[in-house]
Amino acid sequence: MRTLLVTAFVLLACGVAGGCADRSSRPSGADAPPSIPGGPDPIVLRVSRDGGVVSATRYPDLEATLWRSSARVPALDRVIAFGAEDGYLAAVDTTGAPLRIDLRLGTVTTSRTDDVAVASSADGGAIYALTTDGEITRYTPSGGDWRFRPTLPAHALYAQADGSLIVAGAKGDRAIVWRVRPPGQQVTDSLSFDIGGNEATLRRSLGATAGAVGDRVFFGGNEEVIAVRTRDLAKALEVDIGDPVAAIAATPSGDRLFVAITDDERLRVVDRFEEGVTSKIKLPGVPRALRMDPLGRVLLARGGADSVYVISLGSDEVLGVVRSEWRGDLPLVLPDGAIATTRGDDVVFAHPASLTDMRTVAGGAKQFWYTLRWNGFRPRAAGLDQPVQFRTSAPRDSADYADSAAARGLAPDSARRDSTRRDTATSAVFTVSFAAVLDEQQARQVASRVRVNGESPRITTADRAGKTVYRVVLGPYPTRADAERVGKSSGQSFWIFEGAP
Repeated sequence: MRTLLVTAFVLLACGVAGGCADRSSRPSGADAPPSIPGGPDPIVLRVSRDGGVVSATRYPDLEATLWRSSARVPALDRVIAFGAEDGYLAAVDTTGAPLRIDLRLGTVTTSRTDDVAVASSADGGAIYALTTDGEITRYTPSGGDWRFRPTLPAHALYAQADGSLIVAGAKGDRAIVWRVRPPGQQVTDSLSFDIGGNEATLRRSLGATAGAVGDRVFFGGNEEVIAVRTRDLAKALEVDIGDPVAAIAATPSGDRLFVAITDDERLRVVDRFEEGVTSKIKLPGVPRALRMDPLGRVLLARGGADSVYVISLGSDEVLGVVRSEWRGDLPLVLPDGAIATTRGDDVVFAHPASLTDMRTVAGGAKQFWYTLRWNGFRPRAAGLDQPVQFRTSAPRDSADYADSAAARGLAPDSARRDSTRRDTATSAVFTVSFAAVLDEQQARQVASRVRVNGESPRITTADRAGKTVYRVVLGPYPTRADAERVGKSSGQSFWIFEGAP
């Protein structure tokens, strides 16, 4: 009886919360209409595959444009990160150059000073790139400000939320993982382990199969799957697959790994709690690449020709096959679970369970697609965007004002009401500042210590005498009292200045 009650409570919790782990999002039925989970706005970004102006729409409405970039972007190959705090989108164009799109300002920044082999970003703002000559460079909104040449060749990069960088390379039959903390040049932590095979094979494996989820980085080394904890660079998982690993995809929680094997039609499912292979999934063909749904509902596997295998993560079963070209952006799992596929020049949405056609976007395959969750395109309160105004000819005393009112044909009462309207119209806004420093890393450290009512400060930049100043700010707020209240609630040193940052 007790077991039945516990089971009932667990099922009830799963139903109310909208999911338990990665298995909770299994489609309820082939005919059930797809729905969009709650949370920040589901946004679809699109731009011509030849480059151009980026447009944003709120899914599923793809017609009403919410936003357009003020600058053109080059032809995109893939997106590597999005940071909701600052609204930065980091991507790589078709020439391999890293670029950053500011979704708040609509600006685009591209760096073409280096030939880039690998790029990584944690927040869309700071982009780390491994150049073809073996040097690692960091590109920030203020430019390329840090370079590092490792003593060993690097093959994979993983930018961390704390500003550090995890680097992986190979030497002989050993994999080397180390951490650096820009702007420093010293290796602060390192880990080395033997995973067999020759160095050339190991290098290809590290570059093709590694991935990061949460506080873990996953590597496929020849016939092994290894997880390393990023906080201390300790080995958290090591599983012998028994065959060469071709690709790895982790669920959003990182609890399960789906491993593709060279020349094998079966996916291995690795459970990090069981620390081993718990099951195998038979596919219609040999998978050549894997792509995980951001919400952990389905897994897409690239088959032969234009075949894409769709695997339900709720049942670990193959739902079927859809036809689509495999690109850096498509096929794509949309916010409601529908799968955007290419069909000639069009994009066709497949139902998340039955895989039947739901909708066709004419000419959609000529565009680059990306989805994100963000509330940054919502309309702002008018007062926040009201520029500060100053009265340049206001009367200095009541008599002067009476004369001024009389000159405008106003009675005394009307003059007072007019004065009130003028004072209201010229009210300013106020911003809370926690730091104004010359070092971006120092600004990020200050920002990481501040959180007020669930809101973290953002970092803005300004040029002062040829130097970049990094400001850590919250706001603006409509009154100084509101700004003071936020500043005091932070528990940090602060000051208030009038105006928007």
